[in-house]
Parts: sequence; structure tokens; C-alpha cells
Amino acid sequence: MSNIIKKYFWQAFVMLAIVIAISACTKMDDGYKEFLEGGEISYTGKIDSLKVYSGKNRVKVEGLFMSDPKITECRVFWNNGEDFVSVPVNRTNGVDTLEVIIDNLEENIYSFDVRTYDALGNESVSVSGIGSVYGERYQNSLYSRPVYSNVLVGNELEVKLGDMDLSSGVIGSEIVYTNQSDEESKIFVPIDSFTQKIPDFKAGSIYSFSTLFLPDETSIDTFYTTPIEYKPVPTPVLGNAAIPFKAESTSGRWGVLAAPWISNDAVKNHNGYGGWDEWNGNIFNIESGWGAAPVINGKIYQVVAAEPATYQLKVVIRDTNHDATADRGAYFMIAQGDGLPDFVNVETAPEVLGYKRILSTSSLEYLITFTVDAPTNISVGQVTTQPEGFNRYCNIRSWEIIVVN
Repeated sequence: MSNIIKKYFWQAFVMLAIVIAISACTKMDDGYKEFLEGGEISYTGKIDSLKVYSGKNRVKVEGLFMSDPKITECRVFWNNGEDFVSVPVNRTNGVDTLEVIIDNLEENIYSFDVRTYDALGNESVSVSGIGSVYGERYQNSLYSRPVYSNVLVGNELEVKLGDMDLSSGVIGSEIVYTNQSDEESKIFVPIDSFTQKIPDFKAGSIYSFSTLFLPDETSIDTFYTTPIEYKPVPTPVLGNAAIPFKAESTSGRWGVLAAPWISNDAVKNHNGYGGWDEWNGNIFNIESGWGAAPVINGKIYQVVAAEPATYQLKVVIRDTNHDATADRGAYFMIAQGDGLPDFVNVETAPEVLGYKRILSTSSLEYLITFTVDAPTNISVGQVTTQPEGFNRYCNIRSWEIIVVN
């Protein structure tokens, strides 16, 4: 084949390919035009960084408008698109924020779809988020943190609290009380704190106690348990009640205990002194024998006011040699009124609220539980009879009254 023929052959082949390509493009355009008769579809910029925060019968929806300046409206849909809220959008040159609260929702888990719109009604693709709504069912599942004790001494209140399951969402508790200036004060007690001291509590008043919960990390609402009211009982405070005990007067080893202790003459069996013992370390000690006179119906006590409550008298001793013989021995005791009964009547006197016999075989810590039914004075102390010929003692380290409830 000559070169001329070859040249015309390739020109014809190229022209044929061009014609086929043009024909194919024409048919393709005709197919698109069938679906775009109303014009090309325009989408607005979708919401960015969508977040849904849980709440009490509500949620908060947040997001960012990043780029599209044409956006004029944003809609948040839920319940499969049956419900929605519309939020006007005024775009600026920078990043703008969507923040909308949706109220009056029933307790449930919801899927939210967010779309943006321009002034012509063009919309964005949908962006979805999940949010939880909490309500009465969740509220009824909450329980208050245990309050183990209220110790009120003067105007200082100490509240001791129990532990809780942290998976419940508990974050702490709130104490609302009246201070000494008759003002309402609030204190938040974190869940990892087990003791809360209130130095300015108004004695005789009440405080309310609620426990706080966040159902999940995204919640915008804190749930409170129903407040529980407490009226702390003032703790009767014993004075001069621990080593080193103070003496109002001394002579050598022995002395008379200083106020508020009241000592009768029977315990002053060391030439007018007794009850305070320097030799044993400024300790409380009624001792007979070893050359000293006997003690018959000896009494040392102090009087304090007590409100209706259950209490414990706690006495800690170092040592003693008292026994349980009927006509001699010693008691720790509490009696209603200003004074203690005689030794022989301790176990039967109607004014006695509680007692324990002091014995060398007992523990070094004596706990006596007693109840006061009405505001009254109570007398707290020791009664003892130590006849001639018996060497007896009881070294006492401390006295304390504790409110049980």
C-alpha cells in the first residue's frame, strides 16, 4: 500500500472516531436533561461538630456553622421527623454556633437529625445525634446518702456520712442550714468526703440534706433527692474530763478535782483531799487503804443539760482492783437531776438512767447507753463504798458523752 493511501486511511479513521464520540456525548446529555429539567440541585453546608446533651425532660443540641454563608435557618428533627424546632441563623464571617434547648420531652432515648437551609429553601444533608432524656422514672430510682451521725458541740456541727455506689452517678450532697447570723447557708459535700464540719451552726435549728446525681457525663441538669431534715442534738460536754485533770486545791500527792466536778466529803479521805492523784499523773482516782481512811458512799459528779436523745457515756480507765462484793465496790453512772443516789440505791433508784459496775475483770473502756425523754439536767460520775481494811482504787483517764441518735 502506498504512503498516500495509508495517510488517507488514518485520517478517515480519526474522523470516524470523533463523530462517534460526539454522538455518544449528545445522547448522555439528553439523559441528564431528563432529570434536571428544574435546574441543578443546590445543597447548603451541613452542621459540624454536632453534640446532644442529656437533661431533665429536655436536651441541648449544639453544633457549628463552619463555611456556608447562605445558611439562614437550622431545623432539629426527632420522632422520625414528625417533630422539629426551627432556629434562625445569622451568619457572620467566622464560625457560628448552634445552641438550642428542646423542652417538654418524655423520658426516653432520642435520635435527632439536623439540617440547614438557605433563603431559597435549599437544605443540607442530615447530620444525626443521639440524646437521652431523664425524668420521673430516673428521679424515683435515686436514694439519699446515709447520714451516720450529727455531733453538735456548742455551735460546731460535725456530720459523718456513709459510702455510696459511684456507678449511680452520685456526685455529692448539699447541706442547707441556718448559721449563727440567722442566715441560710449552703455547703456542697463531695462524694469522696465522709466528714463535714460546720463551725457556725445555729444550735437548736434544723438542716436539710439532699444528695446530687448526674445521670451521665453529658447531662446539663443535676438531680436532687428529696431533702431530709435533721435536728442535731447538742452534745452535753463534760468539763475537766481527761488527763491531765485539774485540781482546785492540793496537798502533796492528793487534791480535790476542779469544777465542774463536785466532790462530797467522803472522797476527801486524805486529810481533806482526794479524787485527784498527782502520783499517778494528774489522774482521776478515788483511793482508800494503804494507811488512808475508808470511803463510805463517796461521790464525784458533774451536772450537765441534756436534750431528748439516746446517748452513751464513755469512760476510759487505766486500771482498777474493784470487785463485785455486795457491800462494797464502785459504779459509773448517770442520773436525772442534780446529784447521784447513794451506793446502796444505784441499781434501784428511779432517777438512774444508766450504770455499770467497775470491775478489775472488765474492759478498760466502759460504755453506758442511756436515753433522755425530755429536756433535763443529768448528773454523771462515780459512786463508791470502800470499807475499812480494803485497799481499793480506780484510775480514770477520761469521761465523754456521745450522742447516739
